[in-house]
Amino acid sequence: MPISIPELAASILTFAGGALLTIDAFSPVRALYVKRGDDKWHWLVSQLPSSATNDNTALEDQKALRHAKRSQFLVRTGFLLVAAGFLVDLLTKLHWL
Repeated sequence: MPISIPELAASILTFAGGALLTIDAFSPVRALYVKRGDDKWHWLVSQLPSSATNDNTALEDQKALRHAKRSQFLVRTGFLLVAAGFLVDLLTKLHWL
């Protein structure tokens, strides 16, 4: 029996949502590595004479805000795709599509 278009769409939506959630789940690990490198850089800069140092607190806050907004977008989009996939799957099983 061939697969119907709604069943295929349900599988694709669920997989796409799960993939987005997986990408977001692993992105904080990368952010931690970036932060660790940033901390090393700040430590090295702090070893310079005081006239050469620079406070980058505002820049770090902007990076954190961008990362939080991106993460929030990915989580919401992934959840909506997974929910839509399950809904279409349920409707096809009930023969409403």
